[in-house]
Amino acid sequence: MRQQKAGLLGFVGLLNGPQTMGRGWLFWGSFVVVVFLAYIAPTHLGIKPYKVNEFLVSGFLAASLSILWGYGGILSLGQAAFFGIGGYTFGVMGINLWDVTGNTHLAFLGGILVPTIFAAFIGAIMFFARLKGVYIAILMLVLSLLFETFMLQTADPDVYSIGKAMLGGSNGLRPASDIPSAAFGWGDAVAEFNGRRVGFYYFVLTLLIAVYLGLRCLLNSSFGYLLVAIREDPDRTATFGYDVRLIQLAVFCIAAALAGLAGSLDTARINRVDPELVFGVSANIMVVIWVAVGGRKDLTAAILGAITLEWMFLWLTTSGNPEYAQIVMGGILILVMLIAPEGIFIFLGNRLGRLYARSAALVSRQEGD
Repeated sequence: MRQQKAGLLGFVGLLNGPQTMGRGWLFWGSFVVVVFLAYIAPTHLGIKPYKVNEFLVSGFLAASLSILWGYGGILSLGQAAFFGIGGYTFGVMGINLWDVTGNTHLAFLGGILVPTIFAAFIGAIMFFARLKGVYIAILMLVLSLLFETFMLQTADPDVYSIGKAMLGGSNGLRPASDIPSAAFGWGDAVAEFNGRRVGFYYFVLTLLIAVYLGLRCLLNSSFGYLLVAIREDPDRTATFGYDVRLIQLAVFCIAAALAGLAGSLDTARINRVDPELVFGVSANIMVVIWVAVGGRKDLTAAILGAITLEWMFLWLTTSGNPEYAQIVMGGILILVMLIAPEGIFIFLGNRLGRLYARSAALVSRQEGD
């Protein structure tokens, strides 16, 4: 009993640690309310799942860049490369395995593992060669664009096919009609989640909440403290006996796994994946804008930034002026950098925290009088 109580307190301590914004009853009360509203949104608030599903998937990608850049201090301008690798892997494995397995277990596993293995390979080269700063950012962007260039040249089905899946060049993976939706279970007990239906919304929302809570625990563990120490002063961290390169490689792989999961979910959502959509400049830069505007140094802020800006981007592109959407996103980034360089949600969170602390101090003083 005593051990169980200690374990529960340790878990709560990890969720409430100082490396993530939001602690105490006010934050967690608001969190429960937001989660409750999110679950009833499709049935009681008129939210259309086929629109919101895209925002939720973006949250995974934003979280991946937040832990890499915001906590680890490693800016990648090519994070969408792992998103694309995950998406293509899910599609290829899904097309080839669906008739055999009738589910997407292995496709999702591949969509996470393949980008992680690639990240381990390229990350080992970068970090053990002591590349850092702008060189990593540029290298990752170049890698992503190289993937795009290669995939655009894969239109010949006689040459560029993997089993039943044809890479399809600029048209994307073919046959697109055979890319499965997310499906879990065995035999007749298979639950399939169409990306345009409410079931997929609940599936991704639940997964995002679980990943968010898991990442809070990770970032408030000793690993999270090491990440922040490396971000602030890698040389000093190394003097304490830590292998900075291994820790950077580990967070690089974790971020790649998250981006691969996002890519797999996105391919399952729209049953489509093409090079420009997942490897292009826009796909890479938008992730940086989400995280920078929301607040790169906090997981919650980065996810909120992604969801908010994706909603704004969709509104702009469907309001009759799609050509201005990316210009507006750039303008928002510049404005936030001038007003709140730490990110708009971190700025608001800090203001609310100070206001709450002042109110609590005032009440305490009045009770003392």
